[in-house]
Amino acid sequence: MSRVLLPLFLLFLVTACATSPEGRSQLVAPAPLQGFSAVYSEFDMHLQLVTAADAPACQDAQCVADRAFDQRVLALGRRLAVSAFRQHADLYLRFPRFEFIVVDKVEPGAASSAGGTVMVYRGLQAMNLDDAVLAFVLAREMCHIIAGHHDENVAASVLVAVAAQILFPALNIGGLFAGSAAAAGSAAGATALTSGASFLGSRALRASYRPTQVREAEVMSLKLLNAAGWEGVEVSDKLESLRPTLSEEANWTRELRESALNVAGMMQGPPLPSADDARDQMISGLPFDLPPPIVSKPF
Repeated sequence: MSRVLLPLFLLFLVTACATSPEGRSQLVAPAPLQGFSAVYSEFDMHLQLVTAADAPACQDAQCVADRAFDQRVLALGRRLAVSAFRQHADLYLRFPRFEFIVVDKVEPGAASSAGGTVMVYRGLQAMNLDDAVLAFVLAREMCHIIAGHHDENVAASVLVAVAAQILFPALNIGGLFAGSAAAAGSAAGATALTSGASFLGSRALRASYRPTQVREAEVMSLKLLNAAGWEGVEVSDKLESLRPTLSEEANWTRELRESALNVAGMMQGPPLPSADDARDQMISGLPFDLPPPIVSKPF
């Protein structure tokens, strides 16, 4: 029994409970490991670029268009960032500013990390998105950050890794696969088995969180957009007009299609406050000399 209780105690130590801005209970890493969370999620975000196809290098007029899109992302991002820092004062304790990165990848998409980085794929430029839709895409990623979804994902990865490395030996799960481990080379085979189980388990657990996280980010996005001056009905109408053109084959565009439906559903509920009222409700007395958000193309 002690062989089981000790691992369970260690699992308790490496995780903690928190509450998202929308009141949902979350499993997150304890404070000493949250710096690691930012690094891990940044690495995980960049890892997504490995399988994404590069966009061709721009030439002449296309370079001018690319620069204009970059500046547009910057302008929308700054507008949203100011509202985000005013709505959520604790962001000052986590990172100094949001950073918006436009990466030259041919497919449309967006991603983010716990450290405040929002990554936009060049493929979005080809979709000719309205400002309201592009702002929604940025706001949804920002709200994944604000809500601590990346910290939650890292905690899930840590939890599964600890379970694989400690509970497997404690419960002798590896013994069930002794034959395959021996065939692969004794200890090396067992280690590979544990690592594979850890990776697959982590991905599966994080995938189970994803629908809830996206729905939460959508709700928060409308509030953030509202505070930054966009009316919810405007955002919903623009998303709805875009929805028929979005492919269901790629995960990101399929997710955006679902967001369009969910936002339309939210518009059927209690009305959001007007943009002017939302700005009045934001936290006052915070400094306005924020470092400006930046747009870069490091990849």
